[in-house]
Amino acid sequence: MYPIFRPERLDPAMSSTVSTPSDSVNVTDLNQSSQSSSSLFTFEEVVQQEYKHLSKVHPKPKDIPSCMQLFQLVMGCNGIKNHVTNLYREGQMANCSEKWEDTKFCMSMRTKSPEERREAWLMRRAEWWAKRRTSGSSEDVWDIRTESLPNYPPPPTRFIYNQEKKEFVIIPSPTTGSQ
Repeated sequence: MYPIFRPERLDPAMSSTVSTPSDSVNVTDLNQSSQSSSSLFTFEEVVQQEYKHLSKVHPKPKDIPSCMQLFQLVMGCNGIKNHVTNLYREGQMANCSEKWEDTKFCMSMRTKSPEERREAWLMRRAEWWAKRRTSGSSEDVWDIRTESLPNYPPPPTRFIYNQEKKEFVIIPSPTTGSQ
């Protein structure tokens, strides 16, 4: 439900084309961070782009998740396996508050018509994606290298097993000299 990489979210004004299941979207460099691709737009414009995309992905009210499905996500998030996995990967317990907020939002929409629920859910998800696109990413700390490092990878080292000494000995290569 929460994909990590979505190339169709990048700036549609860029040059090369990537095909997605729903439609074709323009993208130049998939290595660009989402912040740089979204910085050309205001938050409201990004929300509108996301809403348009989500409307195509979820065209009918039955396409949005039910309250029971959202509740099951909360229960799965609060499970022991998920907490242990998150503790190992992130160094802290899993934060399930966002999933719980989605469930409470769904429950508050029970009195609305199916189409009104769909519209409200799409807008909520569009705002979530817009915040994610316009905020920083953990990948923003990395710079793409334009040149390779000198002498990397190092030249391969060859070994031979010396039966008398019972150890491996480096075979000198022409570039490293004798050792």
